[in-house]
Amino acid sequence: MKKENGFLLGIISKKHGYKGELNIKVDISSFSFLKKLDHIFIDIDNNLIPYFFTYIKFKNNNTALINFEDINSEEEANNLIGKEIYIPINLLPDDESHTSSHLDFLVIDESHGTVGKVIGIQENKAQSLYIIKFHEKEILVPIVDQIIKTIDKEKREIHIQAPIGLLDLF
Repeated sequence: MKKENGFLLGIISKKHGYKGELNIKVDISSFSFLKKLDHIFIDIDNNLIPYFFTYIKFKNNNTALINFEDINSEEEANNLIGKEIYIPINLLPDDESHTSSHLDFLVIDESHGTVGKVIGIQENKAQSLYIIKFHEKEILVPIVDQIIKTIDKEKREIHIQAPIGLLDLF
């Protein structure tokens, strides 16, 4: 699988015990759908390698304990700590709307056409914002229903209707 077809699920945060078990931290609101999978992809030197797991136990909303088939020792587990984990983006549940899955999506405005790509997400208490690369600058676009019209996961596009003057500022 290529990264552009994957969803960054989270990272392997630390080992658990001495038999190769690992803790994963995920960046989505619900990941119980992982029980239906038998593998995830781990970024090893910029290549997504499938790792099959024997079980996954959910500890809380963003942490799980996972045991991979071929990881049986502390040393093997240590090699995976800090690595990013991915799943194919098409396996992400339809009700999952977490914005981190929108990184590298192309943003298209109804009036201005192609704006740029989402290069980051700024989370704050008031509202989340897309950070978009626009004419060698970064612009912030609020992630609200009044601006975000459609999100096409297959085409990796976000269609917006920017407020009058927002894009003209840049």
